[in-house]
Amino acid sequence: MKKIIIILALVLVGTTTFCQNKKSMDIPYPNVPIDEQTKLVTYKEVVQQAGATPQELYDRAMLWVKNFYKNTNEVIKSNDREKGVIQLRSSVRIYVVKEDGSKFFKNIVYYNMKIECRPGRYRYTITDFNEKATAAAPVEVWLNTESPQWEIGQYAYLNQIDEQILALIESLEEGMNPPVIIEDEW
Repeated sequence: MKKIIIILALVLVGTTTFCQNKKSMDIPYPNVPIDEQTKLVTYKEVVQQAGATPQELYDRAMLWVKNFYKNTNEVIKSNDREKGVIQLRSSVRIYVVKEDGSKFFKNIVYYNMKIECRPGRYRYTITDFNEKATAAAPVEVWLNTESPQWEIGQYAYLNQIDEQILALIESLEEGMNPPVIIEDEW
């Protein structure tokens, strides 16, 4: 009888392990950029804008912020036109995705964003991603598969964050392009 129970236990453990491995194959490893110095998830790039002054770039950035975010008073933490710097704090939402494709809200992940304007270029830095909790809960722990709290679903959350931040960056870069001037030659 003991042998049967042991065999059943081993079969169940093996099946569970196989299911977890199968499930882990369905969720790709997150392609989030990690800063070498801070070891934090960080999106950072310098974008060239030939001929633009820092003030022009700052004005474009402020216009983009006002168009992209619903409540700019809450999002803008500081802004200085003379120095050409805008600091923001905002968030993205993450969801639990069931096998049938249905999504359920899980939580909010906050991030900091900084836009710096210089002659002919600007730089954005998006970092300090923290899941909303009673204490700071950095998302980088979701990459640590050795942690007892680690779950494969955390890769899915990181992928969702990455997708939303890449869409934000695309919108920013579009918004920072010089305005198109249409001449009405009639």
